[in-house]
Amino acid sequence: MIDLHTHILPDWDDGARSEAEARHMVEIAFQDGIKTIGLTPHIFRLTKHSDNLALLESRFDAWVKEPLACPMNFVRGAEVYVRHDLAQLLEASRALRVNGGSYFFLELPGEYPVAGLKDLLFEVMLGGFTPILSHPERCLVFRERPGLLYDLVTMGALVQITSMSLEGEFGSAVQKAALEFLKLDLVHIIASDAHDGRWRVPRLSRGVERAAQVVGWEKAEAMVTVVPEAIINDQGLPDLWAPHPPK
Repeated sequence: MIDLHTHILPDWDDGARSEAEARHMVEIAFQDGIKTIGLTPHIFRLTKHSDNLALLESRFDAWVKEPLACPMNFVRGAEVYVRHDLAQLLEASRALRVNGGSYFFLELPGEYPVAGLKDLLFEVMLGGFTPILSHPERCLVFRERPGLLYDLVTMGALVQITSMSLEGEFGSAVQKAALEFLKLDLVHIIASDAHDGRWRVPRLSRGVERAAQVVGWEKAEAMVTVVPEAIINDQGLPDLWAPHPPK
């Protein structure tokens, strides 16, 4: 499996606090059957190093070369917090994009809508970049207005939900939304969004099993295998999704 969204890169944001904790998280992922990890630290929110992208690049280089107890592949990326100059920033920095390609993780506020979001994403996609919306099931605006999520997906955005959301670890409202988005074929990726080695761990298998109960094994497994692989290789996604508008 591929876990494309994690906060394992140590001492950068609110994720792994040390190299020891990051190593422990990698071991948890390996035991769960994960073979590739996306390092996607926060940018423009919750960073400890003033969003210094040059420093981030050097941190990536250092960590990827770090010898580990278990074999693991790493892919660079970031979880980019929404801002008005997003298109220009993506054009200027490959560090913000998954493996330097055209896909990137976009984080939106959890409690309120972003004015002009459709126009902003249209500008971003016109520039050749594809947003992957991070954990919309945990965003109140999408739980209350799933039609907005449908509109963004039909525009070309992708959706990543959190494995723990499917397990109910973020509460029943979040779990209900995650399952509903699955039923509507609005979800393309399952990732752990792991932050530590205790509660928010890099584990996918349980979430995939729960998703399979809703969409079947082919789609559920694709969300942690062929879809993230296509994103890493900057390719198009398999033709498995036809989103349905919410009633």
